Amino acid sequence: MAKVHIYRTYRFIDKDPIIDAVRTVVQSDEHLKNNHVHQISGVATQTLDNWFDGPTRNPRNSTVSAVTTALGYIRHDRIRPDGTLDVRFVKQRELDWGKEIEKQADWVLKHAGPKKKRKQRKKANGNG
Repeated sequence: MAKVHIYRTYRFIDKDPIIDAVRTVVQSDEHLKNNHVHQISGVATQTLDNWFDGPTRNPRNSTVSAVTTALGYIRHDRIRPDGTLDVRFVKQRELDWGKEIEKQADWVLKHAGPKKKRKQRKKANGNG
């Protein structure tokens, strides 16, 4: 069985508190649906579903940042009197969701490009 590491100042039992903080961000912005967040940020709808209602317990910081910054938020944590961390985000800029969806679509088209052919790996026994 895997060893569970518990930090004195950043504790959670079920899911990382950052998931609740991101959920608050998504819901506070005109109750955006996960599909809209996907269209704005590029983060897969399934990823968001797994954070909010699925098995994901500890999301990657880069993915959390992609979602929150795309929605105009920055992280602004506070330390509680007992020394534990209170994860928060604050609105840094107002955005027009329609324009942000267009910007994301343009970005994807620009950076998608043709896929490169993968090099075939040599077999371990030297044949091929």
